[in-house]
Amino acid sequence: MTGLGPAVPRVRPHIGCAGASLALALLAFAGGALADKPVFVHPFDGAPIETPLEEGEAETPALKEFKETGVNPYRDQAEAVADGKRLYEQWCQVCHAADASGNMGPSLVDDKHVYAQTATDVGMFAIVYAGASGAMQGFSGRITQDDMLKLIAYVRSLGR
Repeated sequence: MTGLGPAVPRVRPHIGCAGASLALALLAFAGGALADKPVFVHPFDGAPIETPLEEGEAETPALKEFKETGVNPYRDQAEAVADGKRLYEQWCQVCHAADASGNMGPSLVDDKHVYAQTATDVGMFAIVYAGASGAMQGFSGRITQDDMLKLIAYVRSLGR
C-alpha cells in the first residue's frame, strides 16, 4: 500500500519470549522513527532493562554514544578489540570456548542465536548486562559498561 508511511514490523501473536524481545528491540530501533534511543530488553520477558552506572563508574564518550544511537563505537578499533579479548579470556571463554564456538554456553560466532536479540549489539549488551538462562549471570557490577562494549566488539570481530 502506498501513502501509509514507512513499513513497521508487525508482531504476530504467540511468538514466544525470544520473538517478543526481538520484536521490541526492532520496534525500538526502527530507523529512529519510533524511538530516539535504543531500548535494552531482558531476553526472558522483553521487559525494558534500566542500565544505570555503578557507583564510581564513568560514562565514557563511547558509552554515551552507544546509549544514544545503539551503535558500538569500539567496533573495528584495534585497541578496544584487544581490551575486549582480554575481558573475554577472563570472563567468557570458560563457558563459550576460546574461539567462542560454544561449550557450556552457546556459540557466539554463528548465526544460530539462543536469544535472537544477540544479533544486535544492543541485544547482546542487554544480555551481558542483565544475564540470560542457565549459568549466564549479569555482568553489571562486575565489569564496567564501557568494558561490555569492548567485549562485544571483540566477539563481533571473531565472526569474520
